[in-house]
Amino acid sequence: MNVNELILNLKERKVNPVNVILGEEQYQIQRIRQAYLDLIPDEEREFNVGQYDMETVPLSTALDDAMSVPFFGEYRLVMITNPYFLTGENKKSKLEHDVNGLMNYIQNPQPTTILVIIAPYPKLDERKKIVKLLKQNGNVVDNHLMTEKEVQVELTHVLKQKKVEIEPQAMQLLLEKTGSKIEMAINELQKLMIAAGQERLITAEYVEQLVSASLEQNVFDLIDLVMQHNGTAALKMYHELLDQQEEPLKINAILLGNFRLLLQVKVLHKHGYAQGNIAGTLKVHPYRVKLALRKIKRFSLGDLRKAYLGLLENEEKMKSTSQNPELLFQMFLLKFNQNKKAGN
Repeated sequence: MNVNELILNLKERKVNPVNVILGEEQYQIQRIRQAYLDLIPDEEREFNVGQYDMETVPLSTALDDAMSVPFFGEYRLVMITNPYFLTGENKKSKLEHDVNGLMNYIQNPQPTTILVIIAPYPKLDERKKIVKLLKQNGNVVDNHLMTEKEVQVELTHVLKQKKVEIEPQAMQLLLEKTGSKIEMAINELQKLMIAAGQERLITAEYVEQLVSASLEQNVFDLIDLVMQHNGTAALKMYHELLDQQEEPLKINAILLGNFRLLLQVKVLHKHGYAQGNIAGTLKVHPYRVKLALRKIKRFSLGDLRKAYLGLLENEEKMKSTSQNPELLFQMFLLKFNQNKKAGN
């Protein structure tokens, strides 16, 4: 079941006693939380809603609540968050979680309780008996990171509700500037709808003026300048990022991470992997893979590797010496451009 199907079912008061929300999209988790809360009248929530974080509360406490009948109401809602014991993570914790108790509950749930387990992870440990039981007896909801198309559909839905239109070019620009991250895009959309005013139309000009590119997007643009061997423009953009109070080590780390991604995508694409398979294999947002696939067509594996190793060397120097980060970046550009000339 996907998120929209779940929310539609909840609006029609079609509920399951045991539910697992599996995936990392925080925007959707908030929508799901609210949809479940809407099942419980405001005046009953103090008595019939329990929320338990498994990093701070033992599982047995949540199970005790789940086994209780609702207090003057139709349902008791019990939400469990951060159930790391469902993953392969070996987390050190002083808490002892009664996983056997949860297995017993899943097989014989309290009919008036709605148990919602929110697992903000890419996957669960399929080898564990508790995970197998949840998949057999529970309603598992797929909450994967939203693709660019899904983000666009959600933004269009929000605009339709507010009776505001957006130019196609403006929509594409908004997606690019926010990296197709739904939470960021929704926040920026609120500003744009206010700017649209009585015209009820968001233009590309509004997006250009009001939406600042994220650091990640700026760094992605910086990569183009580096790989095009445009040292002057690359250094200018680097200075602009420093002027925006961005930390040199952070800039370098994002550059390094993106070059690592480009290398990985280049290799996987060469071996016949499609966009969706690459995103799943690398466990990264599909939109990042889409952008990477566009870029790697223009760059050789050798150049990507040289840039990556040069930035890795810079990171080591930033952490172990007091050398000026701007000078290090300038030297990196000089060395990278010399390598290009030597190869010609």
